[in-house]
Amino acid sequence: MPSAEYDATPKEVRNFSFLQVGLTGGFLVLLFFMLGGSDADYPPIWLAVLLVVLIGVGAFFAERVWLSAEPLSPDGDPRDLRGEAIGVFAGQTVRKLVFCEAPLIFAVLVAFIGDFGGWPLVIAGFPGLAVLAWETWPSLRNTSMTAAMLDSQGAESHLVESFLDT
Repeated sequence: MPSAEYDATPKEVRNFSFLQVGLTGGFLVLLFFMLGGSDADYPPIWLAVLLVVLIGVGAFFAERVWLSAEPLSPDGDPRDLRGEAIGVFAGQTVRKLVFCEAPLIFAVLVAFIGDFGGWPLVIAGFPGLAVLAWETWPSLRNTSMTAAMLDSQGAESHLVESFLDT
């Protein structure tokens, strides 16, 4: 039986996701203006494509995180199973955050090292924030995929209901 990675509530997971998307967006906007905005030359096409491809690679790995959930034991206490399921989902949210943030950090490095102003942040920032929000928000889709893995041996985690109730 997997142990809960985090002791969290559905509200805390939502707040974490919202906070991360907001902080990342605010950080990218701040850096964009700090680096001169769009006054510099647009980066070469190969670099723009590389930044977007890295966002796609991060999304690919984030999309596979839910597969790492081990099934819950069907003979556990229902309250404990529900708490464990939320903890596992919270841990998956953190891992998804790492996969989605890594390409954005690379874009920040490119913006500082290269002479492209804030363009790398614009190129990677918009799709990167969209992927970050899509992957980390506890939507019906995300909770259902994790619940399917946790409940695959007959347990009733009620993960989806936990996020719908609050």
